Amino acid sequence: MTDHTTVRVQPASALEMQFWLGEQIAPASRAGWILAQVRVDGPLDLPALDAALSAVARRQEALRTAFVFEHEQVVRKVLAEPVAEPLLRLGSGTGFEEAAATLLNADTFDLAAGRVYRAAVAPDAQGATVFLAVHHIAFDGLSQEVFAADLARAYARAVDGVATDLPVLERVEAAELTPAQHAELTTHWRTVLTGAADLPTPDGSPAPNQHELAADGSAELRTTYPPSTWQAVRDQARRSACSPFAVLLAAYGRALAEITGGSDFCVGTPVATRSAGQEDELGCLIDILPVRMPELSAPGVVERVWAAVRESVLGSALPRYEIVRAVHTVPGGRMPVYQVLFAFENWQRVEHSAGPVRMRAVPVPPVGAVAEVQLQVCELPDGTLKCVVQAPLTGSWPQRLPDLLRAFDSRLAEIAPSATASATPRSFSSDAPA
Repeated sequence: MTDHTTVRVQPASALEMQFWLGEQIAPASRAGWILAQVRVDGPLDLPALDAALSAVARRQEALRTAFVFEHEQVVRKVLAEPVAEPLLRLGSGTGFEEAAATLLNADTFDLAAGRVYRAAVAPDAQGATVFLAVHHIAFDGLSQEVFAADLARAYARAVDGVATDLPVLERVEAAELTPAQHAELTTHWRTVLTGAADLPTPDGSPAPNQHELAADGSAELRTTYPPSTWQAVRDQARRSACSPFAVLLAAYGRALAEITGGSDFCVGTPVATRSAGQEDELGCLIDILPVRMPELSAPGVVERVWAAVRESVLGSALPRYEIVRAVHTVPGGRMPVYQVLFAFENWQRVEHSAGPVRMRAVPVPPVGAVAEVQLQVCELPDGTLKCVVQAPLTGSWPQRLPDLLRAFDSRLAEIAPSATASATPRSFSSDAPA
């Protein structure tokens, strides 16, 4: 029998507590799930892959941690050994949607037992695709790159007949805020967000509440922009002395305002909270910051959005639930402070040598809606921008996703001259989990 003895107990982080609470409110919600994907090119040795996956889980505490409520708080129990089902073999050429339907089910995860992931492999003529179904409490976007790097290291050792054990990474704990820092940050957010408006729904109908968002399935559209668009975005960012993120966010803000007639609303955006020493750590090491949209129609919109982003980043040490507590005073079931999300992934995507094969993490779309509408933009190595816009089936956004993408196209072309229109969007939908 595998020994799952607890080796350490720690308080859960603010974001981990939110994901744990989300499971209590809407069990098995897809909003808390991720399906990571690693491409393997070359002849795959399945026993070596089995050994490598186990080695990564032993190295990374996030993949062998249970979350329970004890003594009036949510705690993280690090286990000596991971709790996971055996590697699942999928049919040759299995794609993302089919893998998600197979791996992500109501009984896939058990946070209290420490069962936070399940792995599968789908072979094909050129190699294989490794899928990692993982709970968001243990994984974020950048974790895909960390996972691919660790898997390649362990696999190379396994095929060479060397012990696959990797050095164990012990969780780096973030420093706690002092009372003075907490008070200063609370004041900052009240200054930034007081008086901000909720985003109207596209047709003026009642907005879905948070329970409906968590429990519902989702609809989505996917599209791509050519490298010329990314170059146009970067050129505009240089002219505006800001990050390309601000150019894309300004276009998204304008598109939302066009569709809804809203103004002075906030857009939530994930930011990394990894500190020194956490570069190689798996985990949900992010926070969601609200960015208050400034005047969006006049010239200089990119510079104004960039200034708003900077104001939010200045307060990023305060956890999201504390931000909500500081500024949200109106009761109701709708998402507080912000109702929409924007995520931009442009980190370096490395191809790793792993003995006779090569491995690389593949950008993946969300598997469940976490806001009333969300846009994810990923920069691929060739400069292509891969976009996914997604909304829960509840509410009026699913019918307006094509309009939102068209508006984003148009506003991006206005803000970043020479930007090329996207390819024809492809429609996807996902039913709520059983």
